Amino acid sequence: MTDTASSPRRSWLKPALLVSLALNLFLVGLIGGQVLSEPDETVKRAQASRGYSLHPRTMMEALPEDRHDDIRAYWAEAHKGMGQEWRKINTIRREVDAALRARPFDATALREAQRREVEARAALRLRQNDDIAGFLETLSDEDRKAVADLALARLDKQTAYWRERARKRREAEKQ
Repeated sequence: MTDTASSPRRSWLKPALLVSLALNLFLVGLIGGQVLSEPDETVKRAQASRGYSLHPRTMMEALPEDRHDDIRAYWAEAHKGMGQEWRKINTIRREVDAALRARPFDATALREAQRREVEARAALRLRQNDDIAGFLETLSDEDRKAVADLALARLDKQTAYWRERARKRREAEKQ
């Protein structure tokens, strides 16, 4: 009687182990595939140069490590209030969406909402530019030159990327 009672208990053990093995192999394959795979086009594009930029990331890349704390402090201070500005811009974008979906469609209302969004983004960008110029004013001539050199190199890299992409597209269209 003991043999018949123990055999039903063991009947679930093999399928459970097989399911566990399959799940582990799946996870190892998934993680290994992500680690070993080449980045796709969107990842490559995200890693690509952004062109001429005076963003704090550019400054940190161009300047020595001992200046990074100053850059982080500047960015933390300059970043204050941006969340509120972006929320305003997102509210305007919802107005653009509402105007686009409105029945009957009113192109004038859509254009007005789009104009307000552009103006809000421009105001934010101008504020950022003023903050960046204020910080760059505190740098030495050599530091500003290093930032400018890196920004220009990134612009050249971006220009070359887009030219090569356009060349490949033209070649593909000819075939």
